[in-house]
Amino acid sequence: MTDEAWTLLEGSFEKFPFLKAGSISNEEIDRVFKDFDFPIPNGYREFVHQFGGAVVGQFSIFGIGASNMMGNDCSSAIEVTNRFRKEGWPGVKGWLVISTDHSGNPVGLDVEEKIWISDHDHGCIDKLSENFERYIVDWCFDNDGEIRVSRGRAWTGKEVAYFGFLIFAIGIALSGYHLLKR
Repeated sequence: MTDEAWTLLEGSFEKFPFLKAGSISNEEIDRVFKDFDFPIPNGYREFVHQFGGAVVGQFSIFGIGASNMMGNDCSSAIEVTNRFRKEGWPGVKGWLVISTDHSGNPVGLDVEEKIWISDHDHGCIDKLSENFERYIVDWCFDNDGEIRVSRGRAWTGKEVAYFGFLIFAIGIALSGYHLLKR
């Protein structure tokens, strides 16, 4: 895994240690993933070895075990993958599902270590990242190590504030409009 990804992860877990499950032995990783469709890429394997599974930014990363913040149905990437495959989600047959976005769309790792999302709202499969480390850095965290707020793109703090103000202003305008109609 890249130094950039390790720095972001370790900094996050130093502040919030309850977001990670805990380290997993290499023997346990081998046992759990031995019958999976393809060898587990090194970057993801290192993550599981070090953290088990964790909440990274605003997203759960499934592995072996779950942090207290993840919920019981997120403890096993294999189980989550099998659930999405059983439900017939496009694309997941060739993936290990390692996460979901906030709409419940599966995010998967393929044999080439690329990261994909099966988006039910748009009916498409999109590549999110070239590898697991870039997914951690570019999707779970923004360039300053802050948490992203949208799967579709990285929003800056200014954009989030502007959007919040815009929604607030529309609400005020609609309230004023209704008062004038009376």
